[in-house]
Amino acid sequence: MRLFPWLPGLVGLLIGGSPARAEVTAEIVDWGVVSGRTDRAISGDGGSGLEAAKPMNGVRYGERTDRIEARLCRSFGMTIRLRSGDSALPRKVEVQALHPLFTRDDGATSRIDAFPSYVLDEGLSHIGFTFEKPWELAEGAWTIRVMARGREIASKAFTITAQVGGAGSECGKGA
Repeated sequence: MRLFPWLPGLVGLLIGGSPARAEVTAEIVDWGVVSGRTDRAISGDGGSGLEAAKPMNGVRYGERTDRIEARLCRSFGMTIRLRSGDSALPRKVEVQALHPLFTRDDGATSRIDAFPSYVLDEGLSHIGFTFEKPWELAEGAWTIRVMARGREIASKAFTITAQVGGAGSECGKGA
């Protein structure tokens, strides 16, 4: 039993000002190629990425892998579970997809796409990328970074490889 349980808090206030806000942490709970159906909730506001962010639920991964074969309409990524000691999780996290050079049809280039990702009630967030245009099929090292409250909370490296045989697209597949 402590005689003065309030003493550490008082010392913290006197030395550092206000009590520190609990930091958000994240655990990567699954990753790989997305398979099957995903449920999209209401439309969200987009970031500087290629498509507006939407809350996603029911994401399933067909195979846990960080080697992704580039195919049109193929989706890959990771699901994270956020935690915060003060139980106030952010509604969204910021995502950066770092990739080899993209050159769009209009000549614009980029090596990074930034967009928000919604955090669901369970503290889960699916962070992913779908190859929607041929110029997005960039082979090489990709990294998906996730930030909350200005600091990185998760990062996952993927290697995008050339398509090997078979149909060139996954468009129209899925349940």
